Amino acid sequence: MTGAAQDAGFSITPPRPGRLPLRGRDELVETILRAAEPPAGTPRPAEEAAQILWGLGGCGKSATALEVARRLEARGRLVWWISAKDSARVSAGMREIAGQLQAPESQLDLAWAGKTRSPVELVWTLLNESDRPWLLIFDNADEPSLLAPLDGRVAEGTGWFRQPRTRNGLVLVTTRDGRQETWGDWSTMHPVRELSPPDAAQVLIDLAGDAPGSLAQATSLATRLKGHPLALRGAGTYLAEANRIPVGGPGVSIRTYDGYREALDRRSGAGTTRTVSQAFDRAVRPVVQSWEMSLDLLAGRGLAQARPVLRLLASLGDAPIPYQILLDPARLSASRLVGEIGEDRLREVLRSLADFALVDLGVIGSLPAQSPVAHVVTLHPLVRELVHDHPDVIADRPAYHELVLTLLDVLRLRDPDRPREEEFDPDEPDKWASWHVLAPPTTGAVLAFFDAGELPRTEPELLTTALDLARLIARFLLAVSLPGQAEILLDRCLAACRRIGLDPRERAVLSLRHERSRAALEQGQLDWAETELREIIPAREALLGREHRNTLASRHKLARTIFEQGRWADAEQELREIVRAEFRVRGPEDRDTMTARHSLARAVAAQGRYAEARAELTEILEIRLRHWAPDHLETLTVRHTLGSCLLHEGRAAEALTDLRAILATDTARREEQHLGMIAARHTLAEALVATGDRVEAEKVLAKVVTDRRRILGDDHPDAVRAEADLRQLQGG
Repeated sequence: MTGAAQDAGFSITPPRPGRLPLRGRDELVETILRAAEPPAGTPRPAEEAAQILWGLGGCGKSATALEVARRLEARGRLVWWISAKDSARVSAGMREIAGQLQAPESQLDLAWAGKTRSPVELVWTLLNESDRPWLLIFDNADEPSLLAPLDGRVAEGTGWFRQPRTRNGLVLVTTRDGRQETWGDWSTMHPVRELSPPDAAQVLIDLAGDAPGSLAQATSLATRLKGHPLALRGAGTYLAEANRIPVGGPGVSIRTYDGYREALDRRSGAGTTRTVSQAFDRAVRPVVQSWEMSLDLLAGRGLAQARPVLRLLASLGDAPIPYQILLDPARLSASRLVGEIGEDRLREVLRSLADFALVDLGVIGSLPAQSPVAHVVTLHPLVRELVHDHPDVIADRPAYHELVLTLLDVLRLRDPDRPREEEFDPDEPDKWASWHVLAPPTTGAVLAFFDAGELPRTEPELLTTALDLARLIARFLLAVSLPGQAEILLDRCLAACRRIGLDPRERAVLSLRHERSRAALEQGQLDWAETELREIIPAREALLGREHRNTLASRHKLARTIFEQGRWADAEQELREIVRAEFRVRGPEDRDTMTARHSLARAVAAQGRYAEARAELTEILEIRLRHWAPDHLETLTVRHTLGSCLLHEGRAAEALTDLRAILATDTARREEQHLGMIAARHTLAEALVATGDRVEAEKVLAKVVTDRRRILGDDHPDAVRAEADLRQLQGG
């Protein structure tokens, strides 16, 4: 696997098939196989080289594609499986394909850096020229624009998804979008419908066996369930469990196909679902009813909390949810929605929900097993969507929002004067792995709260919690060099603040505006950042005082903005005042004092006073090594600035040794895409040039250009400078 695919943390190998056979898709599978391998002497129509499987979520599109992949792989064909849920996965996956087709890494680097032909054209040239037959699957392409050409449409056939020009290749897409105009008339569309009654009945029998009744009775229930695979899975799992552990008498629990069907009829008559849209509701109503029946069974076994816990999970963001830290039994017990629930009961509830195929329980392998966020619960997207829109949940939406924010309150920082002791301080690198898991569901919950009508206006305590959580998420995104994502989140939250009518000078809003200015600063939007900070600082001074930690933080960011514009003397003057204030407010060895002193040293160095800067940096480094690990990220950035001073003083060999040592640490390797470590690699390239190793310098600089353009954009000053250095090196 290439570095890009490894960094993305996923594989393009097809997933392992399930233990149960695929039912009712034989004809569809054979049709696609014939398109991949037409009979000898039979020409293949051009449109059959691109196949589209479309239908509702949970209808079996991916399972069908997986069966096609399994069969063709067994015949010796290259098979690639790319999740098309986001552009990063698609790009990294296609780069991996190019690598497997023997494209040199240097060629890939140049293509993805925009230095030669586009990555799309490079990969498709390799695919069309491949001597070995291949199958390329784009799975879950529910946002077709991710496969489209830049500023174009998928149907144009010039993006990642296009028609192969070789008989050796076949492209297969699974999607909810079944419009021919989306995919072009050069594609063959296959609706993946509900299963026929005989096939659907066999699915039930595969899951539940013969105990619930005869084939005819299974067929009757399958017909009632409309043959929807997800509904069949829910019913079959329910009946298997009811018969495996037959608690209660015949009138208490449902153990037969007929009993399940009759209960569905009774529930349908009670009108327990609402219509989202008529066509969708008709298709999924049995799914909701089957889940509700499973929850009834669990309630009958003394697990009444299974229903509100499932609804609570659906109220968080659409992402794996770290239940150990977020589902606190004490806070759950304090809510009228859940009621008294201890650790053992909560564990039993989660396990039972997983047993009934309503959730999946998993462990994030990249985290230590003892990490409080390693154990996650995930809802199937259709389960989450339908549970989230259940009428009982809608009626109690304010209470669910309150409970969600009460649970998420555990992430908020309690003592800003002792950040290293905080469990989830987003500025500390050793907490970032946790925040990678926590941020997605928390973001979803916060944005849902802001969109919840009048609720943010009427619940000031919840609003304060939501604003603080938004600030923490933004700080994490900025800390891990994702300023664009931070900008999007903060703009949505600040728009909600305006909609609610909050004063822009209110303390919590000022905190969000401060982080938004940081996002602008990191992206090179310096004029905007300076203007905004010059409004934030006097507002914070009036509210908190000139030397309050928050005011000093905004003053520091303003000084950095001035520095990045090349006004180094002005930045130095402001930074000296800030450092003196930090000494008084936080002390000489506080983390933020160290950061301000580092900025001051950079301003001094930028004016050519390298010896003075080195003296300051040496003192900072001594302090940091007393309190922080030698390879702490901030410590490495201080060492980088020291190396830069050495380089500019003409001590290139010493600088090169120090920079190599920095970049060889585990932290630097792990945080290779952090802006600070990218800057260190840029300085390494300068040191390599100074010591005569232009070949390695070019390789390092090309990667710096690629990374900065991807993170910051083509027009960011740092990206422009790196590209100019690379051009000069290549031209020289």
